[in-house]
Amino acid sequence: MIDLFKGELLRFRLWALAAALVHAGVLGFLARIVDPAQQPLLVYQVCGMVYAVAGTLLGLYQMGSYRKPNQWLSLLHRPLHRLRIAGALGGAGALLLFAAVALPIALIALYQDTMTARVVDLRHWMMPIAGWLIALIGYAAGAYAMIGNRRHSFAVLVLPMLLMFAQAAGVAMLALQLTLLAVLVALVAIVFRPDPVAAPRSFAATAATALPVQLGAYFLLWMLGYGVELFWTASGTHPLNMATPPHGGYIEADRAEGKDILLMGIERSRDPEAELWREQIALSDVYTHYPLRNLPRRGEMTNLQPMEFTDGERNITWVFKHDSMRFVGYGTLDMRARGDLGVGEAQAAFPAPTMPFAANHLYNAHAVYQYDDGQGRIHERIHLPQGEVMASPPQPAGDNLLLLSDRAAYFYPGREAVNGLDLLQPLMRVPMPGKVGNLRRMDVIELLDGYLVSFTYTWGVWSSELQHPFQQVLRVDGSGRVREIARRDIGQDLPTAYTARIWWLSPVLRTLCLGAQDLYAVPHPLRAPPQPMPRSMLWLALAGCVASLLGAIWLSARLQLAPRRRWLWVAMCGAVGLPALVALWLMVPKRETLPAALPNLQTAAA
Repeated sequence: MIDLFKGELLRFRLWALAAALVHAGVLGFLARIVDPAQQPLLVYQVCGMVYAVAGTLLGLYQMGSYRKPNQWLSLLHRPLHRLRIAGALGGAGALLLFAAVALPIALIALYQDTMTARVVDLRHWMMPIAGWLIALIGYAAGAYAMIGNRRHSFAVLVLPMLLMFAQAAGVAMLALQLTLLAVLVALVAIVFRPDPVAAPRSFAATAATALPVQLGAYFLLWMLGYGVELFWTASGTHPLNMATPPHGGYIEADRAEGKDILLMGIERSRDPEAELWREQIALSDVYTHYPLRNLPRRGEMTNLQPMEFTDGERNITWVFKHDSMRFVGYGTLDMRARGDLGVGEAQAAFPAPTMPFAANHLYNAHAVYQYDDGQGRIHERIHLPQGEVMASPPQPAGDNLLLLSDRAAYFYPGREAVNGLDLLQPLMRVPMPGKVGNLRRMDVIELLDGYLVSFTYTWGVWSSELQHPFQQVLRVDGSGRVREIARRDIGQDLPTAYTARIWWLSPVLRTLCLGAQDLYAVPHPLRAPPQPMPRSMLWLALAGCVASLLGAIWLSARLQLAPRRRWLWVAMCGAVGLPALVALWLMVPKRETLPAALPNLQTAAA
């Protein structure tokens, strides 16, 4: 085992050395011109994809070189257990990826921590581990795809896609990566045997092998649905491509200008002042606000956006440090440390990671702050009530400021916000009529004695997570009293069977995917849970499961299956749906039959 391990290291040593040098050179060049630790999320996602692709290519090439029949038999017929052979090959690949991926990241982090004034948190020291795990996940997926049955093994490449949608952060993300890696290693262990194409002996191993195949078929069937959209687009009937979208639908509501969406909202209102409001909407400025979809979390390895701002008068760049929950400054010109910066005179720690959003203004999940150039201090300007989190930092709304939390909209005095640095008190609070995770937009006009406010809930319709989009218009008077003016249901521009296909194709796999997406993650206050499916989709899902069950009964009778395993497959197809039927067809070979002429030949010979 040790000799095989050493042989693999020697075989790929030059490639690993070249990859490590190129990787370190690219990161070093970037470190000279930007701060790698303060890049937006897209940059980290691109880097993660590069690491995953590099690991996948190594797994494909390494195992592909042994996968030829003669070399595979020579590899497995050694005085070693098959899993020890797999451990030697996989251990060498893991060490090579550690040298090519993790070490360069750790060296750049060490350089920034010891030789610059840039911020390096504990979360940044997790990045080498995260990059290495991503590469290992790609390596294990590539190895399995090459070793397993080529008829279906490449479906395993669907599993690493979980990292793109996972909600975990920081240490929880490392735990998710380790879990995914363990699943892929178990799959490799199942197929790493003298005859990797043969079906697994136990049904548990069969179910584990079938999981990526079912997921691959599930996503393929879902993606084929876009062919329907291509047909609609080519025929000119797709609502998104129409110059005038269908009236009363969510595409019209999403595209509408502020004045138009308010007029739609009160179109059928019987309020005595409705006609006056229509005239005021035509003459007034409409302020449209869009809620946030995510917030920074303490300890997460990536940034939604760079968490820094610059004091131009003092030439100081202030960068938020997660470890101390304060800003750390360094000279923009001389790159020397300038100390820490907290809240107020006491330089208190911030309650959550804090980001800039406008000139000299900052926000986090709980409060809004303002940096005073003259004093060089940060003052708290707005603090949300206990139990509420920020959904949108304050923006102008006429003479006042409008801020969204996950539960309500707050109006703050604009003149006090401009002329002072004291903590602002809200003039009025408008409770939200729905979940902020489904809120697409909020449109406001200022009246003589209050506001006309429109909430439009259409976020999640495309993914079928929102089944009943609506718009509600409220009248807020000068004393803060709120009354409902109008409420209208917004129509579905696309058939529900099309938008909900990700669910009815396989409710079991959809539930599994959502559970994996939220594995180890803390519930996010800005996300709305999926709404229950309509009864018609329940019947459609049931019809799909029944069709899969009947198809499995017919297909399994023609496949090489023992009776007990056959009915286990049939039960799985009935529970999972059409993707399981596709997996059955791909994974199980046809039953071997003797040619019809063979018995006659035997009789003649006798």
